[in-house]
Amino acid sequence: MNAPHHPLPTPTPPPFAARLVRALSGRTPGQILAATVKTLAQKLRRLTPAARAAARRDAAFDRQWGTDTSREVTMSALDFPAELRSSSHHYQASGAHILDRTIACAGIDPATFTFVDLGCGKGRVVLLAAARGFPRVIGVEYSPALVATAELNARQFLARGGATVTPVFWQGNAADYPVPAGDVFVYLYNSFGADILAECLAQIERAKADDPARRIVMVYVNPQHGGLIADRPGWREGAAGDDMRCFECEGAA
Repeated sequence: MNAPHHPLPTPTPPPFAARLVRALSGRTPGQILAATVKTLAQKLRRLTPAARAAARRDAAFDRQWGTDTSREVTMSALDFPAELRSSSHHYQASGAHILDRTIACAGIDPATFTFVDLGCGKGRVVLLAAARGFPRVIGVEYSPALVATAELNARQFLARGGATVTPVFWQGNAADYPVPAGDVFVYLYNSFGADILAECLAQIERAKADDPARRIVMVYVNPQHGGLIADRPGWREGAAGDDMRCFECEGAA
């Protein structure tokens, strides 16, 4: 029997002027122009039949579980400091079907891996991982507001029987996240730029060096900086899928 649906509280967005200041803070004119072009392209893509169908599926997921994972959150509405703003991306949920594709691409058995989502946002993929046989699932997110929403989503998802594994959320810069022990499957949906990604890779390499027998596998969806990983000598690239690349850490760079 489903738990009663209590709508999740929607954070009050900051005034337009405050959002504009946030959006422009710490960015060069070139970065502002690039971000504007990217935003316009994203808006145009949402008008395609495929994008509209995906939006309907996303809305159906939230209706089923009483969650709030589908609505995008722009960078101007997020609580990021200026020094991280230009290296981070707005919140856009991964499609509910993507996790299964990443697991297949990596060729792993979820039962033997800890799942980590770097830049988990509102936690949709973390919720799905909790229902896919991973014994431990962790979402890493800088924004305290998004973490609060993700925790509410997790409670609602568990209450409605979506999973029995309780997700854990770690709030902070992904570059500072200490990789958990044992075999780890890292999910990344282009949540940040090359500078933060490089620091995350260095963290993973140190964890691998401390325990060479463990496996650390990463699937990078929408791999805008995939070449950065491929060029590091401590990483081996495996299978690739539609708009995703799979890597495994084999040692320090």
